[in-house]
This record gives sequence, C-alpha cells and structure tokens, in this order.
Amino acid sequence: MDALTVETRLTSVLGTWAAASVAVGAVLSVRESTRGFGRQTAAWGAVDGAIAAVGTRNRRRRGPTDPARLRKVLLVNAGLDVGYLALGAALLRTDRWRGDGAAVVVQGAFLLALDSAAAAAIPTGG
Repeated sequence: MDALTVETRLTSVLGTWAAASVAVGAVLSVRESTRGFGRQTAAWGAVDGAIAAVGTRNRRRRGPTDPARLRKVLLVNAGLDVGYLALGAALLRTDRWRGDGAAVVVQGAFLLALDSAAAAAIPTGG
C-alpha cells in the first residue's frame, strides 16, 4: 500500500471514530453512572475529529505528507498512546475517575492500534 493510501485511510478511519465517539459520548454523558466515560469519549472524539479534518485539509492543499515524516509522526503518536493507556489505567484505580479512566484506556488502545498499523503499512523504500 502506498503512503498516500495509508494517509487517506488514516484520516478517514480517525474521522469515523471521532464521529462515533462524540455521538456515543453525548448519549453516555446523560446518565450519572456513565457520565465520566461519556464525557471523556466525547472530548476525545472532538479532538480526533479536529485532527482528522486538519489532516484531510492539509493533504488536499499541500499534497501527501512525506512518507518518512508521516511514519515518524505515527511512531511518536504510538508512544504517546502508550502513555494514555498508563494514565487511563491509573485513573481506573480511583473511585472518582474510574469512568474517565476507562474511556481513556479505550481511546488510547484504539489510537495505538491505528497509529501502529498505519506506521507499519507505510513503505520504507529500502
């Protein structure tokens, strides 16, 4: 798969995930028992949606991202995703932030899978 296809799929999948996260998060935010999970899910969805939109806009204006640069960014993001998983796990241990922590774990796990798979799919040219 070429780098442009990877980049296009990446922003498409991220945008779809973002829209679903905002919708599910909004619904779950209504009930007190799921408010923390819903709040975090909607917030992450909003940020992911903005990232996907900017990525799509930039690709249309400037063309595809240099494959080596895109791979580097994705690998850095994967490292951050591991940090999100650790933060979510720590929040899961608290009574007050358990729902938020569960949402951070879900978001971090998804993003780690997405970023890692996209980085692995970019041809290295060697």
